[in-house]
Amino acid sequence: MAANHPKGKIDQFRENFGLPIAIIATLIVWFMPAPAGLSAVGQHAMALFAGIFVLYLTEAIPLVATSIAIVPLAVLMGIVKVGPGLAPFASSSVFLMFGAFVLAAAMIKTKLAERLTYLILDIVGSSTLQITIGIVLANTLLSFLIPSSTARTAILLPVCISIIALFNPEGRTKFGANMLLTLAFTNATISAGILTATVPNPVTVELIQKAGGPAISYVEWLKIGFPPALIMTFLTWALIQLMFKPEHKEIPGGAAYVKSRLAAMGKMSYDEIYTLVIFIGVVVLWATGTITKIDTTIACMIATVPLFFPKIGVMSWKDASPHVSYDVLLITGGGLSLGTLLMSSGAAKWMAATAFAAFGLKGMAVLLLLVVVMFIVQFMHFVFVGTTVMATAMLPMVIALGVEAGLPPALLALPAGMIIGGYPILMFYCTNPNVLVYGTGQLTVADFPRVGIPVSILACIVYGLCAATYWRWIGLF
Repeated sequence: MAANHPKGKIDQFRENFGLPIAIIATLIVWFMPAPAGLSAVGQHAMALFAGIFVLYLTEAIPLVATSIAIVPLAVLMGIVKVGPGLAPFASSSVFLMFGAFVLAAAMIKTKLAERLTYLILDIVGSSTLQITIGIVLANTLLSFLIPSSTARTAILLPVCISIIALFNPEGRTKFGANMLLTLAFTNATISAGILTATVPNPVTVELIQKAGGPAISYVEWLKIGFPPALIMTFLTWALIQLMFKPEHKEIPGGAAYVKSRLAAMGKMSYDEIYTLVIFIGVVVLWATGTITKIDTTIACMIATVPLFFPKIGVMSWKDASPHVSYDVLLITGGGLSLGTLLMSSGAAKWMAATAFAAFGLKGMAVLLLLVVVMFIVQFMHFVFVGTTVMATAMLPMVIALGVEAGLPPALLALPAGMIIGGYPILMFYCTNPNVLVYGTGQLTVADFPRVGIPVSILACIVYGLCAATYWRWIGLF
């Protein structure tokens, strides 16, 4: 985790006043006049969200403590029963991340992660610029192969951590923040352009079909979505380079150091080969999930078991346990619980509908309507935890809005779906890859909106320009 640093005035303010502000925010929403169309339970869920959101932003108490408090508070406030409230802590996302931590532990213990680190550096180069470009290219390639953004992050995260350690073994660094934000954010942005890269994309296609729209194939989605996604991926990378300029331009010792380390490691050991075979096996299962029908989480959990086999395995549970970030698992479970509460109480739907109504969209020009819808959808990421839940909640309203305006179902829903799946970057809790990189200790909560807000605005502009030009040229409009 990050080293301790002297606290500035802002940090002291957050620590001293974060909790009182959270309590005040909760009470204000709880006791305000009941809004039209929102149930009492929905209002109570919004009150809880207001307080938790302040605690997320200020980190007045540890995030894991905030996450643990969500379900007890929700039960005491009459929002949910204990069983349904705790159910998200046992979700597939939590266990996928657990499996990913165990796989990463094996890669670190056997030094496979270290070897892969030096091999990647030997190929892409040892400068910070080349390394981050390498991460972008790896994300792009893996997005075509692996239909889980969490799994892709789990593959690259151990390598990234090893590279960061070469620059600075201890403490938080600008390069560490740079690399991990590049990993998480470009993983997200490129996903918008590939149908199978993230779950909201096929959900979007399914909802469009159910609304009477056309079936959108893999190639059609690629044709429509990949160009703006690729542009945004490199713009996101460039923005991160400007905002988090690394302390060093190159690994100490440069290319010569990388080659010497590879030479010193010698040939691959049995443990490395065994771990690599398992790693390749789980990647194949992830990549062929649509064919084999083996769930991503199940594939990951199955893959962890052979690592502990007697005689032929590579580690004990004592070896693996320190690498399992239980705080990250609890933060994820708490975030999913909060998102589920907002959905089941109707609060999330009410907030989304209110946001749409506030902009007075009726009679608006199609292109302007598209940009405004994307803008609203993008910033609703602050409210939703998980992109799949967000897609199922938001897209029916987007489609209904389009139909009311006399537009085909796909016209608004397709770009909105891409924004939902590709840009969950405003807060650490928006999606699992964000939580994973946050758990390294190299990032603060504020780092996410600091980069995420300008990238989100830029995305609305780029997709709007794409709608006005490229999408018109290919006949989408």
